[in-house]
Amino acid sequence: MIRVEDIQKHFGALHVLRGITFDVQKAEAIVIIGPSGSGKSTLLRCINLLVEPDSGKVFIDGVHVNRHGIRHEWVRQQVGMVFQSFNLFTHLTAIENVTLGLTRVKGIPHDQAIEKARKLLARVGLAAKENAYPAELSGGQQQRVAIARALAMDPKAMLFDEPTSALDPEYIREVLDVMAALAREGMTMIVVTHEMGFASNVASRILFMDAGKIIEEGTAEDIFQNPKEDRTRSFVSKILR
Repeated sequence: MIRVEDIQKHFGALHVLRGITFDVQKAEAIVIIGPSGSGKSTLLRCINLLVEPDSGKVFIDGVHVNRHGIRHEWVRQQVGMVFQSFNLFTHLTAIENVTLGLTRVKGIPHDQAIEKARKLLARVGLAAKENAYPAELSGGQQQRVAIARALAMDPKAMLFDEPTSALDPEYIREVLDVMAALAREGMTMIVVTHEMGFASNVASRILFMDAGKIIEEGTAEDIFQNPKEDRTRSFVSKILR
């Protein structure tokens, strides 16, 4: 579903991604872990072209997307993204936030957009909050609206960039539960997170990144209990202590 080949990215003199290559199969949930500054978020942004790779190739369902002639907006419909900050429109209600892309981008009639948005809000446990504004919602509820908004575009895959890092601890579980349900339903996902319990329980594979490279990949058991690389072992020992 997703293939990344030898992705390189610099920001000025800073070499952020150093030849990243990996595949994501349909219905896989890939979790990326690693220290801050290792390039995890930049990698996600290169996949849906919010950031242009300097070199290398990104394929989405067999289509080479980072080449001339491919519309970035089309790519972002294929691959939804949920960020640390919720990025909701504060002047719109929950249901209006979800329907906006359906009517403006997909051209779906308003009545059909409302029907679809209601189903998606129910799917993330917010059927009763469709008319609430973001300021009236908790952080966890806002993030779930953001997930519903991304799902509204019928993406082939979803990217999650530390989606719980801005949340109070009491709201983290409700967002992770929605993400775990998506994984069980077969959504292809790449998740950057520091939530190691989620990684252990949900990930098909875990990638450990450091200094712009994938140092090691494997199952949760491989990475957390039997890491092969010294750098992985050092990182895991600190976060699981």
